[in-house]
Amino acid sequence: MRQDPRTLPRALALLLLSGAACTHPPPSAMSQRTPCEGLRARTVEGATLTGSTLVAATSALPEYCELKGMLPPSLHFEVRLPTAWNGRTVYNGGGGYDGFIIPGDEYIARGYASVASDGGHTGGVLEGSFAADPAKLDDFAFLSVHRVLPVARALIREHYGRDATKTWFEGCSNGGREGLSSAQRWPEDFDGIIVHAPAYDFVEMMLAFNHHTQRLVQPGAMASPAQLANLGRALLAACDAKDGLADGIISHPTACPFDPAVVQCQGAGGNDCLTPAQVASARALAAPYVLDGKTLHRGWGPGDAVDPGGWSPWLSEDGKLEHSAGHLFSQDLIRYFITQDPSFDALSFKPSEWRARIDAVTALVSANDTDLSRFRARGGKLILRHGGSDGIITQRGTDAYYEALVRAAGGQEAADTFVEYFPAPGVNHCSGGAGPSQVDLLSALEGWVERGVPPSQTKLVAHKRSATGESVLSRPVCKYPRYPRYTGSGDETRAESFTCVEP
Repeated sequence: MRQDPRTLPRALALLLLSGAACTHPPPSAMSQRTPCEGLRARTVEGATLTGSTLVAATSALPEYCELKGMLPPSLHFEVRLPTAWNGRTVYNGGGGYDGFIIPGDEYIARGYASVASDGGHTGGVLEGSFAADPAKLDDFAFLSVHRVLPVARALIREHYGRDATKTWFEGCSNGGREGLSSAQRWPEDFDGIIVHAPAYDFVEMMLAFNHHTQRLVQPGAMASPAQLANLGRALLAACDAKDGLADGIISHPTACPFDPAVVQCQGAGGNDCLTPAQVASARALAAPYVLDGKTLHRGWGPGDAVDPGGWSPWLSEDGKLEHSAGHLFSQDLIRYFITQDPSFDALSFKPSEWRARIDAVTALVSANDTDLSRFRARGGKLILRHGGSDGIITQRGTDAYYEALVRAAGGQEAADTFVEYFPAPGVNHCSGGAGPSQVDLLSALEGWVERGVPPSQTKLVAHKRSATGESVLSRPVCKYPRYPRYTGSGDETRAESFTCVEP
């Protein structure tokens, strides 16, 4: 989910990334251009333009043309066209249940034309009621990006007098699902795609949330925020130093078999231990969710429970299960996508009674397909990244999807020609956390598509920056399954003191 943090609970705060230098073609390469004011109040590729504004430059952003429009029945979009254009376009993915447009400031600041949409409806990030309308459901599920892109291309061509040289997509969470859906369904749409923490198994993940909520609502099953924080400290104590350094970041999660029974209360319960029922809940959250013999969800890994901003608000915002994002998300999927009954009690939902509908919605919404042969054949490149302390969408799921991509491609050598995956130790959902989350993957994607240099050969470095932009923590970005290990000497906050090693 790449979205405006102001619209979300704190568990869903996100990072927006971009990068590239500005270039311009010679005047002879340009045809007739239409100024910003000439693009208002018209129809383009079936879309009605509702606004056209030339926005003056500020200290943060250059001058740009802001275009707003709508495709029927209710798909709103925004195209931002910087006056000093670098010739490329980035489609900015959505988040949650969509319902709003995420501005592409970080892209136009570096010279890209940016495109974004609301997924086909207007509403809150946690609201799924739009799915009662089949047209809006289709837009959210797989059509919105594909429908907006031709409109954006026509506007770019008319405004600049030429097409973009390359068109990229970048998105996190549900935006990551949108990116993978594009590669699977519409492989001609983008030259390259960057996917952060993808909610590719959208339906299955929501069913897992509901499964766990039904368990946690039982008397005594749910740990308090203080108990979850204590569990996180125990996990760090057991797993942190597996990467050669105790620094609050779990970089080698596969070396950490952790049993929450180590924090089980020996006497009366308290904030510094878990009751037997709470230990059983913690084990269930870490275990795969299996329905009728099929694994729907991989379970959360050790790093996911470390940060108080991870599990705690997602499972129990302010200690109240009914306020948790996990419950609200899954409740609306069950009510509006599956049962199609707005008053259905999600806590009484039995998946076995709805298998046919679940299968139909999964085929429509989830982006599970691992056959990217068409995307690969046309030269498309895919970069995956996922935070190791993501308490919302577990890194384990992206690990599994990437491994399935490798198998479907025919092995590692074949997969390496079009997809690379980079875990982000210590990073929460899309951003935040103890680990460094800021890395310029967009420039890395361009180097791969335009110059044939894979990101893993560019010595990528991730940073955590202060409010003034200074790097206060950095780590090498390692291609899966390698992880950054401390060399044993040197500044513990600098990437140079770490090396990428095999697990």
